[in-house]
Amino acid sequence: MRDRLLALIAGLLFPLAFAPYDLWPLLFVSIGAGYWCQQRAGSAREALLRGWLYGLGMFAFGISWVHVSMHDYGFMPLWMAIPFTGIFAAFLALFYGLTFYASWRLGRSALAFAGSWLLLDWVRGVFLTGFPWLYAGYALIDTPFAPLAPIGGIWLLTLTTVLVSASLVRPANGRRAWHTSLAAACALLVLTAVSHTLTFTQTSGPAQKVALVQGNIPQDIKWQLSMRERTQQIYQDLTRDIPADTLVIWPESALTDFYQNVSGFVEQEGQQLAERHGGFITGVPWRTVNDSGVTYHNSIASIPLDAGDGNPRVYHKQKLVPFGEYVPMQSLIRGLIPFFDLPMSGFTPGSPTQPNLTALGHTVAPFICYEILYPEQVATRSHDADVLLTISNDAWFGTSAGPLQHFQMARMRAAETGRWLLRGTNNGVTAVIDHHGQVIDALPQFTRDVLYSEYRPRTGITPFMTTGVWPWLLLSVLLIGLGFICRNK
Repeated sequence: MRDRLLALIAGLLFPLAFAPYDLWPLLFVSIGAGYWCQQRAGSAREALLRGWLYGLGMFAFGISWVHVSMHDYGFMPLWMAIPFTGIFAAFLALFYGLTFYASWRLGRSALAFAGSWLLLDWVRGVFLTGFPWLYAGYALIDTPFAPLAPIGGIWLLTLTTVLVSASLVRPANGRRAWHTSLAAACALLVLTAVSHTLTFTQTSGPAQKVALVQGNIPQDIKWQLSMRERTQQIYQDLTRDIPADTLVIWPESALTDFYQNVSGFVEQEGQQLAERHGGFITGVPWRTVNDSGVTYHNSIASIPLDAGDGNPRVYHKQKLVPFGEYVPMQSLIRGLIPFFDLPMSGFTPGSPTQPNLTALGHTVAPFICYEILYPEQVATRSHDADVLLTISNDAWFGTSAGPLQHFQMARMRAAETGRWLLRGTNNGVTAVIDHHGQVIDALPQFTRDVLYSEYRPRTGITPFMTTGVWPWLLLSVLLIGLGFICRNK
């Protein structure tokens, strides 16, 4: 019972390594303590239970903010929202139960533990569209480990974290496996040191002025019909005095009506900025009518749409949020509770083959909200991009840790691709991030303001952009195999 409680407590420590707490050394303590509990398990079934308790602590605390959107804006009573969040956390915890179980059965070594952890983290990120949240490596964005990002992305950072943490704990058996894991951990630490000397991308042009508009419209009134004209006025007023030669960015769903209904207003704003040699990109819902019917998209557009240059001007979001932007099995569950009938829960995903956007002569790789959490999608779209852009509306989660965790994870994409990242949001965190993932300028949350900054276009390909996750999945399998071979020796 004591070890089970320790596993739960170790899991509760895990989110403290992430924003807004940023106590990143606790990451190694949490993982090391979890591995120690796994080592002391008397059976694979007991290891499974301890791993599930570890994951339960991690997610019950780490994603507790999910209930905010359900209760405050989804009209779900608190007595229902909290259990729903708990069920979600308990489901996600199964991935760590399986991690502890699999590595126990495969020799109980740190090698098998780290390999299993990474493989199941990857599965968690793709299963049923995935929930790629709280990967261990994200907590290291402001640490000496961060230069590993362009080499192996979040996957190499996570693998390094877990292997180093577990290797510090002497296993219950398998001295050779322990020595091998220590050697592997040392090799990764040497790679970390070397990574500080490597550069993979280069500046490709002069700095470009940018203005990111943060409207800060409360979520509880944002989608009301009575707010549509007021919303237009807010963004128009904030944009009016932006200097010439500036790329202006409005956030996700800045306008809560379809582009087809507000095209006159949007195009006028774009034309006025173009006359001052500026550019304009905005998030806006999109309606498409064709022979097969009507589809709706969460989109981002570079205005004016008809710029006469033949370049792409609109992008439709590919990765939709389950129950937020689409309802799985909607014929069965839509209407059961108001949360499943939110006004933006009927979107259709865009095609994976959509080209990037262009603005002011630069190629812009666009990502809407949740999409920035998918490392491979960002890496693939960034090959010909001069700069990354993500727009979001994190007002769904109020003053919780959720928006700050989201911001921290977005920064990792800049480091992985060696590109600057522009992040425009409704109420924060609106920021400009450099190619190392470091924050250059940012607006305070919950303020109505414009962030004036600049970015530098960059070119070049990082190793992670070329290889993606596959080398690290293969390395995980190799580590598991080594751990199995060395078991009990």
